[in-house]
Amino acid sequence: MDPAPLLERVLDDEGLTAGLDEPEATLLVEALTKRVQTLAAGTTDAAQARRQTDELSHVARQIAQAAASLRDQGEAAARAAAAQGGLRWPAGAKTPLEVVRRLLGALDRRTG
Repeated sequence: MDPAPLLERVLDDEGLTAGLDEPEATLLVEALTKRVQTLAAGTTDAAQARRQTDELSHVARQIAQAAASLRDQGEAAARAAAAQGGLRWPAGAKTPLEVVRRLLGALDRRTG
């Protein structure tokens, strides 16, 4: 199916990058858009693709929240944010960019 409507949903979602600096936001949005393009290429069911895109976006917002929490409130708050979102804390992540990078696999587990 045409990925344009799904990508528009992603790019219009300001919550995806809330609290992130440019490097983290760019990494997260690029990873999410690639997954949405792959999802769209593999289906003709627009409703299912929308639901999956919404789920991916939800997970991406949780990743963003964990990364922003690390910078703004410290590791304990970031761990709590990750756990609340059902994400496993990435051992050894010391920066928000590392958190985003290491949690991107959660996007694949939600649709894989």
